[in-house]
Amino acid sequence: MSVSHPRASRIAVLGTSLVQQNHIGNETSLATSARGWMSWAEVLSHGRLSCPVHHDPSAPHGWEPGNRPGVSRFFSGLNFGVSGQKAIEIERRLPHLLQSNFDLIVVDAGTNDMMVETRQTIAGTRARIALALLAAGKTVILLPILARGIEKWPAGGAERAKAHWINRQSIEFAASHANCHVFDWNSAWLDPQSEFGEPYAGYSNDGTHFSVQGGFAVGKLLADYLGTIVPRASERILARDDRFDPVNNPLGNLASDLSARTTTEGEQQSHRLGGKLVHPGVGVWVEAICDIDVPAHEGVFGITLRLNDVAPEGQETIALGPFRADDGTIFPFPDTEWKGALRTPPLKLRPGDTEPELYLDVILRPGSRPLGIDVSRIDVRPVSSPVRA
Repeated sequence: MSVSHPRASRIAVLGTSLVQQNHIGNETSLATSARGWMSWAEVLSHGRLSCPVHHDPSAPHGWEPGNRPGVSRFFSGLNFGVSGQKAIEIERRLPHLLQSNFDLIVVDAGTNDMMVETRQTIAGTRARIALALLAAGKTVILLPILARGIEKWPAGGAERAKAHWINRQSIEFAASHANCHVFDWNSAWLDPQSEFGEPYAGYSNDGTHFSVQGGFAVGKLLADYLGTIVPRASERILARDDRFDPVNNPLGNLASDLSARTTTEGEQQSHRLGGKLVHPGVGVWVEAICDIDVPAHEGVFGITLRLNDVAPEGQETIALGPFRADDGTIFPFPDTEWKGALRTPPLKLRPGDTEPELYLDVILRPGSRPLGIDVSRIDVRPVSSPVRA
């Protein structure tokens, strides 16, 4: 079967920690991460692109981050990234992930093999992964091996030469297989002035993984790239009378206020959005989305949309959760103007009758000038259960 028009709302991503880190979860929350390139592609596409995930504390064998038995990613859905995995381990997970519903998949594999496998072995496993996905009727977007800093790959070392060879093999593979393409994330990541092919300063937190600025740069490029592959969607318009009604409009908007202007003057502030939300019922899944217009500002460390279930065992879901280092340091956002749509993962309402709450959380560098943000088309509504029957 050939897939000619992949759905923009069902983008899958497969790979290592470079993929898994698009989302972060624990026992009580699930967030798209501000360091995530797919997270930013969703935002900067104004919500047209979507890699849906939902909270799941299970730890199926072969899906444990770092191969630590019993450790959970705390989410399921179309993010198929597992940190620490080599290409052969990613290949072994294909039968499981092919049970999911998607048309297009972005594939990262081989970065964790570079110091232990030959270039031929890595390229061969990447090709087998792509062939299996193509045979299942999926459109495949191959990601090259991502360049690393010299603290991870020595200057002039074999890993850099192997990466260039493997990446050329991927280009040739895609050119000879229908529905297979290459998205070169290195073109937004790699500093062309670097003698040793390192990422731009500030784009990585450790020479391997993404910081917020690196995720933003790659996500912006990916949003433009996927815009040429998936169909364009209609403009997201909210009718003011599209309100929740348990009888006649059970999928209607739970928010009463559809726009807001927030100004943050302190180091960290939370702004209540959407007015008083309607409670649609226990067990209902809900998600929130809003458009946002952010001016250039040199002191931004976080802009987060947070949907909170205030029930005793309630959870929260977050769009663009701040990226913090192990010591608590928060990585800055790019000092540039941007517009997009923030969408939370879906949230299942727990027993209780208090209305959920929606917040825009803003974190600024201490002493920064005020930041004004325009928020519009605030939409909080019930959605179908994302859990497979």
